[in-house]
Amino acid sequence: MSNIDWHAGFVSAMKLELMADEKNLEFHEEQFLDERKQRFDLLIIKKRRKIRIRNEIGEIFNKFNIIEYKNPNDNLDLGELHKVLSYTSRYLYERHDYDEYTADAYTMTLIRDTMPEKLFRQLAGSDMDYTETHPGIYEVTDKLPFRTQIIVTGRLKEEGHAWLKGLTKDGTKEKVQGIIDQTYALDVKHKPLAETVMNVFTGANMILMHEIKKEESTMCQAVNELFADEIAELKIQLKEQKEAHEQALAKQRADLESEKDAQIAYLKAELLKYKQAASAN
Repeated sequence: MSNIDWHAGFVSAMKLELMADEKNLEFHEEQFLDERKQRFDLLIIKKRRKIRIRNEIGEIFNKFNIIEYKNPNDNLDLGELHKVLSYTSRYLYERHDYDEYTADAYTMTLIRDTMPEKLFRQLAGSDMDYTETHPGIYEVTDKLPFRTQIIVTGRLKEEGHAWLKGLTKDGTKEKVQGIIDQTYALDVKHKPLAETVMNVFTGANMILMHEIKKEESTMCQAVNELFADEIAELKIQLKEQKEAHEQALAKQRADLESEKDAQIAYLKAELLKYKQAASAN
C-alpha cells in the first residue's frame, strides 16, 4: 500500500467534486511557502470572490482556500490544525495584499476519510466549538482567524461524492458502483481524473477488487469498458517497458560476452608471451 499515490487521487477527486464550477476556480497543487519549502496540499482560488460553489464541500470557500489532505494512514490532530493555520497565515503574509484581501478572504479545509476522534476531543478541550453543517462536514465556529472546516469523507452523503469517498481503505462494492456510475457521465477531459481515483481505490482495496473480479463479472466488464482507452495505453506502456528491459538485458549479456572474449584474448596473448620467453631462455 506504500506505492499508492493518495495525493494525486485527492487532487483528482477535488477537481471532479468541484467540476460544476471549474471555470470559476484555479487549482494549485502542493503550494510552496518561502525558502523553507513548507507546502500545503492544495490551493483553490476563486476567480470571482462572490461566486457561490454548488458542491457543499466548497460552501465556505472565499477567495483563497488552503486545503490539507490526510490519507487513511495519516494522523489528524490539533497539531495538524495549527500547522495548516501557520501555513495559511504565512500565505496571507507573503501575498502582501492586505488592503484588498483581509483575513476573511482566506479559508482552511482539512480532509480525512475517517473521523479524527482525537482532534475533536482536543477541540472540545480547547473550548473550540464546531458544528456539522452537512453530513461529514464540520465547521469550527470560533477562536480561529480564518473560517475553517473539517471534512470526513467517509461520512459525506452518498449522492455526489463518489470521488472523495473513493479515497478509502474501507472499500465496498457500492463505492465501486458509485465510481462507475459517475464515470459514465464524464467527458474525455475528466475521465483521466476518474481513472486516478479508481487507481487509488484499487490499490487500497486489493482484496475487495479480487473478490469482485471473481464474483462480479458484470461490474468488472463495466470497469474495463469505462477505462478501455486507459487500459490499452497501459498495455502499450507495459509492452514498451518489457521490450526496453529485454533490450537492456541483451545489451548487458553482449557486453559481458565482449568483456569475457577480451579477457580470454588478453590471457592468450600473455600466455604466448610467457611461452616465447621460456623458449628464449
